[in-house]
Amino acid sequence: MLIDEAIGLVNTEIRILNMQIKYPVQFQNRKNKLPLSPLYLTDETYLIEIMEIVSGLFLSKRVVTRSGTEAPLTEIGRAFEYLFNIKLGDVHKKHESVVSRKPSKITEFLDTLRKAINEESKKKGYL
Repeated sequence: MLIDEAIGLVNTEIRILNMQIKYPVQFQNRKNKLPLSPLYLTDETYLIEIMEIVSGLFLSKRVVTRSGTEAPLTEIGRAFEYLFNIKLGDVHKKHESVVSRKPSKITEFLDTLRKAINEESKKKGYL
């Protein structure tokens, strides 16, 4: 009787293993159940540039949580990691790298974004 139960258990395990081999995607344990973002950064974009945006949003206190409290730097960083399929690493260290840069480089990427918007505005005749 116990042998029959053991054999049944082994057969069930074999069926599960066969299913895992046949349908591997269904058995993958994903930590994050959200679908991957369709957006990626170009090779010319550096993580420190994205951190300029993250740091600016954090310091401006313009991003809040669902409950209305200030969004922590790490949460804003995580949102950008998801948005662009990147890993920022230690967000606090990268934040310090942004705010401790030379004055001419402190907002270099944000200045590039501002310039691109101004050029588009001029091209369309708004400026």
